Amino acid sequence: MPKQLKMTKYRLLLIIAMTLTVFEAVAQTDSFDVFTYQPPEFFTKNKFPSRIQFNRTNNDTSFCTITLYKSMPAKKDSLQNLFYQWEEQVVKRLSKASKNPLKIMAGEFVDGWQSSLAIGNFYQNKKKCVVMLYSFRKNNTMACAVIEMSDKIFKQPVEVFSKNLQLKN
Repeated sequence: MPKQLKMTKYRLLLIIAMTLTVFEAVAQTDSFDVFTYQPPEFFTKNKFPSRIQFNRTNNDTSFCTITLYKSMPAKKDSLQNLFYQWEEQVVKRLSKASKNPLKIMAGEFVDGWQSSLAIGNFYQNKKKCVVMLYSFRKNNTMACAVIEMSDKIFKQPVEVFSKNLQLKN
């Protein structure tokens, strides 16, 4: 390969790499109520008055749904908020969901908001699925995000979404 052509090829690759880096650095950021987020790749977005939802269903019927719920007045304490949100957003909405979370992790602060994570199960088409509820409280306001998934293949997009999720101060 002639040296001139080889140099042109390397320059083109360098330009492509730099362009991709710039696009990644300025990923689209959006907001809903108290949340600021980057929409998950390859998910469809549906916006409702009380929530925003991202869905992805694969050809094999595996699925993942991420829902951000509009904030509301908080209960007396964070644990009450978590159980109220679990009842409203998990038990009442998902078929055969665990009445109570199987695991609760609490105490972390994110952007000045106290956060808790509740994990449980529900069944979809006789398949055991996982549901996670992130509960947030700041002053007299509470909000939550709920993630439902039928397969571990959604772990990576959920982690990326969660890491980029921010709450307004």
